[in-house]
Amino acid sequence: MTALITRGYLILVALFSLVLGFYMMFAPDVNSILLTFYVEEDQKNLTTFIRTISGLFAAGGYILLRFVFSSSRVQLGTVLIYLVGFMLVGKFSGFLYEGISPRSLIIFFIGLITFFILLIERRKRRNQISYDL
Repeated sequence: MTALITRGYLILVALFSLVLGFYMMFAPDVNSILLTFYVEEDQKNLTTFIRTISGLFAAGGYILLRFVFSSSRVQLGTVLIYLVGFMLVGKFSGFLYEGISPRSLIIFFIGLITFFILLIERRKRRNQISYDL
């Protein structure tokens, strides 16, 4: 039962990341309910940065989907753990500099849950590796 819940959660997060990453890359206006701040029209550098980061967001979603449906024991999960871990560090520093908002708390807790589920799934896969040669 836990395998179904953890896989389902990771699939939802992956699809959410892919869809929102592509949306933010290709939407004519980056201001939406998805961002926790508002970008003025004259802030082109910030808009470019947001579109770049959204590409990384979409790439992370793709790697997460590959991890969930991968039958090999290759450690894509380790890469994802590092990505999510550094995202959590960045989000925590955002709490220190910009303060805590309801949206940023939601994003932080989704990232924290994703981090722990990735650790659980990676540990299960490591235990399935055969060391018989």
